[in-house]
Amino acid sequence: MTDIHYFPRYSQPENFATNNTLLLLLRLNQYNRFKFERFMEKLCADQDFQLSGSWLQFSQQRGTGKSVLDGYISQDSLKIAVETKRGDGFDLDQLERHLGVFGTEQHKLLILLSPTLRNDSILKDIGLKADKQSIQVSYKSFEEIIRIMRECLSDHDEEMTALVNDYESFCSEWGLLPRDRYTMFVPTCGASFQDNLDFALYYCPVQYSRRKAKYLGVYSNRSVRAVGEIVKIVPCNINLTSNEVVTADDQKLTASEKERIIAATRKAPVHDYDVTVGHKFFLCERMTTTEFRKITPGPLRGFCYFDLEKELGGKVPDNTEELASALRTHTWQ
Repeated sequence: MTDIHYFPRYSQPENFATNNTLLLLLRLNQYNRFKFERFMEKLCADQDFQLSGSWLQFSQQRGTGKSVLDGYISQDSLKIAVETKRGDGFDLDQLERHLGVFGTEQHKLLILLSPTLRNDSILKDIGLKADKQSIQVSYKSFEEIIRIMRECLSDHDEEMTALVNDYESFCSEWGLLPRDRYTMFVPTCGASFQDNLDFALYYCPVQYSRRKAKYLGVYSNRSVRAVGEIVKIVPCNINLTSNEVVTADDQKLTASEKERIIAATRKAPVHDYDVTVGHKFFLCERMTTTEFRKITPGPLRGFCYFDLEKELGGKVPDNTEELASALRTHTWQ
């Protein structure tokens, strides 16, 4: 019942976030050079640099003689260095030492990645010091990497979309997406819609990568029709003969949660689903009906996420009843 991931999940190394970010960029570059260039242009829209047609070199760590930089991308006329922080901020002395990785390249760019974007005097100081060496600095969040990557992909880019989904899941697992606490995960729930409401849950194969959103929205017929707060995500196998639910890592379930999982599993074959093996269940305490309507043509494909603070234009209500009421006054596209 273990998830299959494109990106490694390390338990110790500090630079794992950089490694996986560079791997994502490398895979995009290998997949479609034009879309990689478009991504870099969007990522650094305010920077004056360009990519040539030569092959890019990707490296996960590079010593400058004074420090070890997390990673970089380079070619003869261009070098893009990457430094990440999972915690509270960057260290000015360390960033100054990192500037030593640059040489005589025509275009030099230092990308700083962190979970949140803040106005920081350190960032201003390193920008001034870098400018003296003709090095440009771009400060981005992991959330922005994901958003810009999605903007560069089309519906038919299924392989790269799967990679982005897993990268997003990886970032979520490691607390690199602080907006998770405002996020509603909305999968399509056509045939199973009533079961999702009745049993206050959603299920999908364990290998599907999903971020750790706080809320579940049940979508059907061009609208999010119910919302609940996710209390557990449980990979499990179900034995319908003995009414047993075997969870990964002995995850604890209440009697009510087991009953709902078993009931949903018994109903699944009616919708041509078999969820007895290798599925994970998103469990809510309750689902509250709403009407958060899609106003643009075409159905929702697969799933999407909503930043509820942005969608509602302010504070997210503390309980799902108030949230459901607020969503009825808004639409999406």
